[in-house]
Amino acid sequence: MQRTISFIKRILISAALFSMLTSGAVDARNKAITSGLISDNKIIIDGAPSAGLIANLFAFDFLKTDGIIVRVNESDSERGIYGLIYKNSDIATTTRLIHDQELAEAKSRGLNPVEHIVARGAIVIAVNPDNSVTGLTIDQIRNIYSGVYTNWKEVGGKDRPIVLLQREKGSGTEETFGDIVMGKTPISMKVVTLFNNREIRTRINETPNSIGYIGHGWIDSSVKALLVNGIDHTTETIKDGSYPLSRNLYMYTNGKPFGVLQRFVEYSKTYEGMRGLAENGYVSAD
Repeated sequence: MQRTISFIKRILISAALFSMLTSGAVDARNKAITSGLISDNKIIIDGAPSAGLIANLFAFDFLKTDGIIVRVNESDSERGIYGLIYKNSDIATTTRLIHDQELAEAKSRGLNPVEHIVARGAIVIAVNPDNSVTGLTIDQIRNIYSGVYTNWKEVGGKDRPIVLLQREKGSGTEETFGDIVMGKTPISMKVVTLFNNREIRTRINETPNSIGYIGHGWIDSSVKALLVNGIDHTTETIKDGSYPLSRNLYMYTNGKPFGVLQRFVEYSKTYEGMRGLAENGYVSAD
């Protein structure tokens, strides 16, 4: 993990220096003072794709009302936070809270990351539509991912080997899954690591014996969502937290935002924002 963070830092520092050399440090600083944006007339967002989907929902409205272009990059929570720390983005989207180490580094660079809960979401345990299993308990999921169970017949399915899929390190989804499901239990060495929700969803659809976990906004008919502890991931169960893999979706800004940035991170609280969330399967945080 330390090597990964160092690599991310080198990339972001290089990008920041290049930006200053090409646009002028004074000019960029003046734009930030007058508009609250790193790039003039453009909101730059990076981080977790699950929260990034929400940013994309809001982007079209802001282009219409303000003429502001919203550029959303899909990396992961860790890269999003470091992008904010190194001033390569205006907003970091995450599926977890900022870590103490990240917060300390931000403070050392004169930044003050401020948390905004934009919606409630969930991690969904997904399998191939042909899989006869309809639900698992948290204990069963842990036993599957730790390698205690290696065949679907051990959890009521057909006599087939289980193919494990997971998200990469640095993903907020991977970290949340680890916190809620795995705890201190190590994951099997046979797990296949993929780099985003879309890849896992595609692999599940193409691999009949596979199991994976993805953000609930990525669930479609190409995969089957399992009940967890007998509970489905509905709007009600995500909102009240009774679905075991519920979570908050965040945006982080440097300091308290103002102007267009403030309206963007608070858009989920407006009528139009809440309607957009509901129409796309997300749950309002309020």
